[in-house]
Amino acid sequence: MNEQEKIQLLLVDDEASVVDSLAETLPWESIGVVNVFKAYSGREALEILSTNSVDIMISDIRMPGMSGLELLAQVRRSWKKLKFILLSGHAEFAYAQQAMAHETFDYLLKPVSDEEILSKVALAVETVRKERDEYRMHERVAMAFQESLPKLRGELLNELLQGFKYYPGRLESRLDSLKIRIGLGEPCSLMLVRVEGQLLEMDFYSLSLIEYAIGNMAEEWFEDRFRLWSCKSVHGYLAFVITPTSQSAGELPPEELEQELRQKASQLQLSVERYLRGTVSVLISQRGEFPRDVKRLYDDLLLALRRQVGNQNGLFVQVSDEIEQQPVHSLQKLYEPPLLLHLLESGNWDLTEEKLTGIWNELNQNWADSPEHLTEVFFAVYSSFASFSHKNGRELAAMIGPSLSDVAGLLPSRSISSLQSWIFDSFRMLRQSVENEARDDREIAVQKIKNYVQKHLVEDVSLQRLADYMYMHPVHVSRIFKLQTGENLSDYVLRLKMELAASLLANPAMKSYEISLQLGYQNPNYFNKVFKKYYSLTPQEYRQKLESSRED
Repeated sequence: MNEQEKIQLLLVDDEASVVDSLAETLPWESIGVVNVFKAYSGREALEILSTNSVDIMISDIRMPGMSGLELLAQVRRSWKKLKFILLSGHAEFAYAQQAMAHETFDYLLKPVSDEEILSKVALAVETVRKERDEYRMHERVAMAFQESLPKLRGELLNELLQGFKYYPGRLESRLDSLKIRIGLGEPCSLMLVRVEGQLLEMDFYSLSLIEYAIGNMAEEWFEDRFRLWSCKSVHGYLAFVITPTSQSAGELPPEELEQELRQKASQLQLSVERYLRGTVSVLISQRGEFPRDVKRLYDDLLLALRRQVGNQNGLFVQVSDEIEQQPVHSLQKLYEPPLLLHLLESGNWDLTEEKLTGIWNELNQNWADSPEHLTEVFFAVYSSFASFSHKNGRELAAMIGPSLSDVAGLLPSRSISSLQSWIFDSFRMLRQSVENEARDDREIAVQKIKNYVQKHLVEDVSLQRLADYMYMHPVHVSRIFKLQTGENLSDYVLRLKMELAASLLANPAMKSYEISLQLGYQNPNYFNKVFKKYYSLTPQEYRQKLESSRED
């Protein structure tokens, strides 16, 4: 047996004969106890505990020198997980009851049989094993979480770069759980590193090692003044959120910190060239506030990359304020996660409608007179609706109707009001179509369940059997039946059985116990009880009532 699986027991009593007898005569192995230690006083018990791993202790309450309750108090201070079973006589029970209720695993009242002792210890063994399993599971989860931290941190940063919105409390909780040391409202900058040249010709594994090495280099160069949080962005670049350490923020003014940041970013670029024999372009953003400005700063870096770097390699760019002054701005709500298509696919209609409302509000507020923005929104929403329809195995016209799906002349994008009508009318038709399909599917499933129940009524029509037949989870079977019919599945089965029983009782040749067996009730008394609860009459009384009505 694995050392971690062993259960060890300690018996404590000042009567040596009692301890020796229990230790040597009871079949401890049969309940999972591997080793049994013996102690003849509280002091001796503490010495054994200090040098051995003990899981369960049985101690008498009345002992000279140190009582069982005093021993319990000592044990609770140092061995909190140990299962303590107290032996108590009837005379001491009232005295010890309160302590036992709060601090002992269980208690035994003398005189006690061997069976009682084994039964109590077996429960303690089961509890110890359950706690160990839970601890090991917690350890595995914690280890898996620790191993996944870099990936989880990168996913969160990517969401922020794309504009995903978090409630402040929710974001703080995620930052804390991922051990990311950055506060809401804290000043930050972004750095973008684009791997270039021959490094891009490497295979995936080699390139991943290079990117990992660049991240480590960045940590080394920046660690004395800054904290870094990095990811590989959806555009394939290495992105870093950079915040000054508390000490740096207190020692240096913002201008000197920015100068230090530029120097360290330049040193990183040179280090990649020297040690990794490759080329990277590095871009540094203006300062902003976390998390409010993260997406804006990232978009500025991407714009600078397109305008000032382009296809050139090995450039270093400090983004200026001028790049932020754009004559035309892009739509935000339309492209920030979660995307419209993803919300449709998730089946969350309320969030989808909220997303559409946000898109239209932004458009109406800022770009109501811009034909290009209107057309952009129309095509983006149309393509999401069409893609969703196709993934449901249908054409868009079949779901929202031919008039709404007709894009000839792009009439919906001619004005902000016509676009609003088209978006929300199409959404309502799409939702109604999907919900109708869901109802049809439920109706088909429920009819299939009913057919099976009616065909196998006198056999096994348990929920599990029905779930196996439908290839569904039992809970799902129960829910869709109740949702579609308004009746619990168990009530439906019972109703059919009782109706069949009532019809069989109309045949005087069939005895009550025969009907019981035919309906699958092996115990006629139980059948009588169920029948009476349903009809408020016993089977015999029901039969007599039928006969009386015939005579009348």
